[in-house]
Amino acid sequence: MEFILSIVNSVIFLFLALMHLYWVCNGQVGIAATIPTKLNGKRVFTPSRFGTFVVAAGLFVFAVTNMIFGGMIESPVGLSYVSYAMWGIAGIFLIRFIGDFKYVGITKRFRQSVFARKDTFFYSPLCFLLAVSHAILLMG
Repeated sequence: MEFILSIVNSVIFLFLALMHLYWVCNGQVGIAATIPTKLNGKRVFTPSRFGTFVVAAGLFVFAVTNMIFGGMIESPVGLSYVSYAMWGIAGIFLIRFIGDFKYVGITKRFRQSVFARKDTFFYSPLCFLLAVSHAILLMG
């Protein structure tokens, strides 16, 4: 089960990393629903290409971390450090699931935008799934 869960996490992270790389290269599919907007439709922030690349790189590192933890690839880094990284990943996605009490996560107050609806039904549940799956792996 741990091996399969590590594979699922890795595939999710690789897919998300590739989506972010697509957006770095000026891809437009899906971009409108990925950034929180205010009630007037204005974006809360506009990510830079470099920032989007950093997110893609981080997601790739998360995928590799899961591959190492699942035994798919070897690493010179000790398993205890990989475990710490896995707890960090779980924490990051738990915090993202909870949100900022305004625009993202289960605590968001602005719920009428395209992003908010996608966040409620897809993004936040995915973050919760990732947080829980990492905790399951670490406790298994």
